[in-house]
Amino acid sequence: MFLAPSVTTSFSKMLTIQDWWDYLEYNFVITLRGGMTIMTAGTSVCPTANFTAQLANNDDRRRRVRQGRAGEQSEGKFEKDNSDGTDMNSSPVDVGRGQACGAEDINIREPGPHRVLLHENLMLGPPRLRQVRVRKGTCHMNKAFVQFFSSCYSEFTNAVADNSRQHKGTPYRTMRELDATPIWTLLNVYACGGYSIDLTYDKNENLKALNELKHDHWLDRGSRLCLVEFNLHNENMGIFQSVNFFQLGGAMPRLHFQTVKKYSFFSDHSVTMIVVHIFWYIMVFYYTFVFITHLGQSTCKVYLNSVLHLIDASVLLIYYLDVIYNVWHTFEVKSIISKAQVSQGYLSLDVLCLCNTIYGKMMAVLDCLVWIKIFKFITFNKSLFQFTATVQRSSRDLPGFSLIFGIVCMTYAQVGLLLFGTEHPDFRNHLTSFFTMIRMILGDFQYKLMGQANRILGPIFFVSYIVIVVFILLNMVIAMLIGTYKTVKSDDVTRGRSILGSYVYKKLSAALYWITHCGQKRQRQPDNAADKDSTPAEGEAEVWGHSPAITE
Repeated sequence: MFLAPSVTTSFSKMLTIQDWWDYLEYNFVITLRGGMTIMTAGTSVCPTANFTAQLANNDDRRRRVRQGRAGEQSEGKFEKDNSDGTDMNSSPVDVGRGQACGAEDINIREPGPHRVLLHENLMLGPPRLRQVRVRKGTCHMNKAFVQFFSSCYSEFTNAVADNSRQHKGTPYRTMRELDATPIWTLLNVYACGGYSIDLTYDKNENLKALNELKHDHWLDRGSRLCLVEFNLHNENMGIFQSVNFFQLGGAMPRLHFQTVKKYSFFSDHSVTMIVVHIFWYIMVFYYTFVFITHLGQSTCKVYLNSVLHLIDASVLLIYYLDVIYNVWHTFEVKSIISKAQVSQGYLSLDVLCLCNTIYGKMMAVLDCLVWIKIFKFITFNKSLFQFTATVQRSSRDLPGFSLIFGIVCMTYAQVGLLLFGTEHPDFRNHLTSFFTMIRMILGDFQYKLMGQANRILGPIFFVSYIVIVVFILLNMVIAMLIGTYKTVKSDDVTRGRSILGSYVYKKLSAALYWITHCGQKRQRQPDNAADKDSTPAEGEAEVWGHSPAITE
């Protein structure tokens, strides 16, 4: 919340361009100037260890001042004080000698007087104000209205983006020059540069710059995106944070926070994480050796014809992408810190945040693939093998049902778009309507809005969709799975007992033999029992589609 003259407004309720300027002037600039920062003469920008005692001394001094204010005013001797509990008679702190929180950790010798927010966060460069525009006359105008409307601005696309050299004194800079990444908002994706201006740490200079932009109508009908960007560094938590304040079309304010850890595997100080990462990369190198060995025993086409082998290859690929990212992350953080030591301008963390986001998504995919690999081991049990075989055999019929299901969902999605598109938010476009149909199967829908949109067609649309999809199509799929399971259960492919115990025993005895005989492998002794026990493993190979000679 921020208090403008005679009105209180919150960032989440901004509706006009005037609200945006008021927010910057009465809240953001005041906080930026160090409203959360303690400044005293000859001390650091951060609160010191004896800060409590200093506040007590200042309170005692103000108490004496109030008691003798009348007499001291006549003599002109009273001391100035402020609400922050600091001595205003003291000389201003020297920027070259002041140190901000965390400044010593990244070796910033001249952090400036107002680089600390909320006592702990060091600002990496001053904020940046940027806007994205579209060119004038980029939409179709009827000849009858040309004499009444002199200009027309279309919605944003890269083709109509304004990239002229200047806009009211603000230069245009490309994404490469801004070191920025595309911005995905509720309305559009903005993959271009923009007109930007760097703010400073001085409150008066920032207010002057904002008043000039406001007076020159820097934001007008051609503005499609306006945002304030700044970056923070918290040494206590070892993270970087990129903060964006969006103002879209004067109606949809939005906040975007991106947090990145400062340390990677190569620079992490935690002993626990170092041990975990060491075991991680030992496993990477081991499974790489196993993958290359198996690949050399057969052709690449035959080996990768198995689903499990494709998963193994994907897991190894993500492993090495993880290594590459950690190496790049280490050098990128060092580069950012080195720039912060010498630069007083805005430092962009967009590329680092984007790569960190992609890294997190890769780890999610890796986690999913690793859990899928458990299916390779559950087939040693008879019941679990029946489940795997049922899924494998049913997969031949599932594409046909998927096609029918997709046609029905797409049909109802288009009907819903035409019926409720103007009144129901879940049918505002084709893609959203299609996913709404999927959600309705799971019971996630807003039936009340359908009825309000059309009292007759709304209920008919809902009931017919539930009957066709839930009562007919889904029950057909369930019946197909039940029939396949009965066939698998009565088939000879599931004969035999569970050999999980014997398999574990053989592996442990082989490992013990390898240790006691200095790395020599035990020679295999084929017998009838072994041939009998190999039957489930061969069945497993048949299920996943790879050769039994390659399967361990």
